[in-house]
Amino acid sequence: MIKKPTSEIVDGLRLIDIGMVLFIEIHFANGKKLQSRSSLIGYQINRFILIEFPTKDFSEAYQHMLANAEIVVRAMTNSDFKDIIAFKSSILSVVNQPVRMLCLSVPKSITKKKIREQQRVNIEQNVFLMHNDNKISAKMLDFSATGCFVTLAPKALSIMQDQDVHVAISINDSLSGILTGKAVKVQHLDDEMTLGIKFSDEHPELKNTLFGHFLVSSVKK
Repeated sequence: MIKKPTSEIVDGLRLIDIGMVLFIEIHFANGKKLQSRSSLIGYQINRFILIEFPTKDFSEAYQHMLANAEIVVRAMTNSDFKDIIAFKSSILSVVNQPVRMLCLSVPKSITKKKIREQQRVNIEQNVFLMHNDNKISAKMLDFSATGCFVTLAPKALSIMQDQDVHVAISINDSLSGILTGKAVKVQHLDDEMTLGIKFSDEHPELKNTLFGHFLVSSVKK
């Protein structure tokens, strides 16, 4: 007899549209992890979930270790509140026809968070700041679609409030770019320099994609 899923599981899965981008993390039996992207192909509520084979290349040896591996799936949904959902599952099998897919077990629970509860995402992302022909490494500690907060070495950058600054962000080969903004709060402390940056209206798609990436990554199981 097939166990009927809870309403929480049903409601959570219904928030994932077919074709929606998924951020996945596969935990192999030898302790190794693989992070990649995928997309939802479909599911049967009380039986299985089908997702696209991971976009990231990995060795044939690890492909043979996929069955029964643990997988964490995260996604930002298209609901009115832009829910972030995450669940832990296991890979039942690799399906090769008509396209390569992973067949996952139905999760026991689904974590949901709303974007309105997390407008500014706490992160730790290495970036470069560019101002007046200077390019300085910095660490971004939070990010939103309208701005960010960074720290850097003491007196590393000579910049004043309302001056232009560019932020170069590189997550991976497919997600990187430069955001333009203005310094809104500059502080010189004994052991570090901090800088609040308000983004311009340029590159809205890049900002939304980065925000989605950081927000999804911040969801903890």
